[in-house]
Amino acid sequence: MRSALVAGLVAAAMITPAYAQEKEIRVSFWIPPTHVLVKTFEEWGKSLTEASGGTIKVTLFPAEQLGKAVDQYDMARDGIAEMTMVAPAYNSGQFPIFLLDEVPFLFSNSTKGVRALHEWYLNYADLEMPEVKLCVMAMHHPATLHMKSEQVKAPADMNGKKLRVAGATSVAYVTGQGATTVQAALPEVRELVERGVVDGITFPWDLSVINSKDSLKYHVDLPIYIGTQGFVLNKPFYDGLTDAQKAAVDSHCTPEWSEKLSTPWAERELKAKADLIADPGHVVYKPSEEETKQWVAAGDSIREKAVAAVSRYKLDGNKLLDELKKKLAEYGAGF
Repeated sequence: MRSALVAGLVAAAMITPAYAQEKEIRVSFWIPPTHVLVKTFEEWGKSLTEASGGTIKVTLFPAEQLGKAVDQYDMARDGIAEMTMVAPAYNSGQFPIFLLDEVPFLFSNSTKGVRALHEWYLNYADLEMPEVKLCVMAMHHPATLHMKSEQVKAPADMNGKKLRVAGATSVAYVTGQGATTVQAALPEVRELVERGVVDGITFPWDLSVINSKDSLKYHVDLPIYIGTQGFVLNKPFYDGLTDAQKAAVDSHCTPEWSEKLSTPWAERELKAKADLIADPGHVVYKPSEEETKQWVAAGDSIREKAVAAVSRYKLDGNKLLDELKKKLAEYGAGF
């Protein structure tokens, strides 16, 4: 009996260190569980678990289960979640370097675009997000303007229109052309369009996300803006990993993974765009060269403000923007 007890204690001592190394990464999202990005993160989590030899478990918490969208950065900093989905556009003025990505007409696509953005931002992440570890990014395909009953061909056509827009940059862009904005959560958009409360919205191409494909008939074929999310890790959590676990995490916190995570999202958007083009009930208008110049020029004041905001860090915003453009050109992802 005594020998069996000793043997059991020895066996327990042998396996305890392995169990002590097991870690869980709770990933907090503010998007719903049906979003394609949640599915791709399931694959990311499985790959990380495998790379860590099964010692790191990844659990996803979509739909603001752990906290509101605007609080995600603080949640990662404070360890409320080990990893969070940060939307810099929701944290007004906090991340001016990151938000250079929202200057209109920078990106032509989101897959190579997000990889280029990630590589570029790595030079500044420790300066602007010193309390967390940047892991990956996810970018939606360049978004545009969708209207209910009247085609917009040039920026001046937005004058007098009521638009539901996403983020401060979009607000500045459309109000600069004489439009007024209506703030509303995405689930409310369909009703607002159908009731005539808004004339249109700024959004990517997959209108099924907001159940508004039947309500929004007129579209502008231009990559006006993108939106990027940064997924960041709690630093004490990362620092507490073993060297092997850190290596596994590092191999999954890369620009290549940012591209991989954004690709299914982009594919869904491109299919939705192709469906709209093929649908006789919809009009997808491609602006002329002269009209396109007008659309780009309409973003000049936003570009100037975005560049000026970077001065908080005593950096030359124009230089940073040129660096980003160069990186985008390197990947063929610039406008």
